[in-house]
Amino acid sequence: MNVKDIEIGNWYHISGDIDNGTKDGRPYTSHDEVTRRIKRVTDTHIICECDRKFLINDNLKLSIPAFRRTDITNS
Repeated sequence: MNVKDIEIGNWYHISGDIDNGTKDGRPYTSHDEVTRRIKRVTDTHIICECDRKFLINDNLKLSIPAFRRTDITNS
């Protein structure tokens, strides 16, 4: 799934680097994995409803969580 396919307001499973401000004068990032609604997308970040700012880079992975998928059959 690509960033351009995101629909604002929907739930996504997101794994990637989070922008956590600065530490010792240098940018500080950490890695996180969450399932949240997307509030906003900019050129550099995906912002969740919880205000986490995921960096749009090679470490970013997006997927639709199981509870949103329509291709799953209930047994």
